Amino acid sequence: MESWIFVAILLLFLAYLISEELGFVPSDVVAPRTRRLCDYTVSGSVFEDIPTALKRGIRLLELHVFSDERDEPVVATKPFNGGSDVVDENISFEQAMVEIVNDAFPSNDPLILSIVPHTEKSFTLNRVAYHISTTIRKHLVDMGEEIVGAPLDWLSDKIVIVSGNVAGTQLEKYVNLSWNGSKLRRLSHHQAVHPRDPDELVAYNRDRITMVAPEMVFKFKGNPETPIAYGCQWNLFAKEPPGFVQKAFLAR
Repeated sequence: MESWIFVAILLLFLAYLISEELGFVPSDVVAPRTRRLCDYTVSGSVFEDIPTALKRGIRLLELHVFSDERDEPVVATKPFNGGSDVVDENISFEQAMVEIVNDAFPSNDPLILSIVPHTEKSFTLNRVAYHISTTIRKHLVDMGEEIVGAPLDWLSDKIVIVSGNVAGTQLEKYVNLSWNGSKLRRLSHHQAVHPRDPDELVAYNRDRITMVAPEMVFKFKGNPETPIAYGCQWNLFAKEPPGFVQKAFLAR
């Protein structure tokens, strides 16, 4: 009986191979993406209208968060000069979350959400946490730094939140990766194009993640694709295809 089962499985497998060769297998069948999150690059958007960015396939959004006159969190919609803790052209953080939940899902890809606080006010950051918990909670993933090694397919339809130092606020519990931690670093475009130690950056990016952000004045010097050559995965300026792209693997 077992031999017949083996023969049947073999025949089914051969039939599949023949069907694929003859073009009978649907072309839209998606192969499993079992590589780690850190093995993919993704291009991102900052200061762009959120629905517009999401509808063109962007899966990395960076939100620069400020306090308004009532200490409610708002998101800057245009570049700004550093050193200011207020911004005039903005949308509410609540609106940003609604736009994300309406336009980012369903998707086979995760959404990387980078939150850059420009305030240390606990009330404001706690309100950020509140809007996350009430609007996008069902898309959150309960993983810390180990998320870097998670297969991409595990994160489909999920939001991965990254941020800086938000320790001591309610926002802290929703952050999967901090660029003050060991598995994620944040570099300016200039730092990524002209790293102090290129070999160290390449080695770091094999098992960890580098996010590359433009300087606020948006004055690029050097090839914008250079950070990708160093293995930097999350690029807020790169002109890559939208979505996650498996990167070329470097020899260990």
